[in-house]
Amino acid sequence: MIFGNLGNMGELMKQAKKMQEDLKKVKAELATELFSVEKNGVRVEVSGDMEVKEVKIDPSAKQPDKIGRLDGVVKEVTNEAMKKSKDYATHKLKGLTGGLNIPGLF
Repeated sequence: MIFGNLGNMGELMKQAKKMQEDLKKVKAELATELFSVEKNGVRVEVSGDMEVKEVKIDPSAKQPDKIGRLDGVVKEVTNEAMKKSKDYATHKLKGLTGGLNIPGLF
């Protein structure tokens, strides 16, 4: 009976290899997706693989009377863009993993 289970093992290995290939494709796709958030003269763009691609600050946001708030706005906008990216990646990867939460995937 031991040898009868080897066929199942082979099928599992095929499935794992296909999943790995699909994962590579999705990761490549995620790197090309862009998510941006803009508020109060601050715009942050993040890729689907959660890399900050661009930060733009309107010159009017750099005025001395607004500088104190600028730090908070940059942080808020960056966090929102990162969340959009993470949510999108989670959605894309859910189909691959069958809804399983695989640690270290991102």
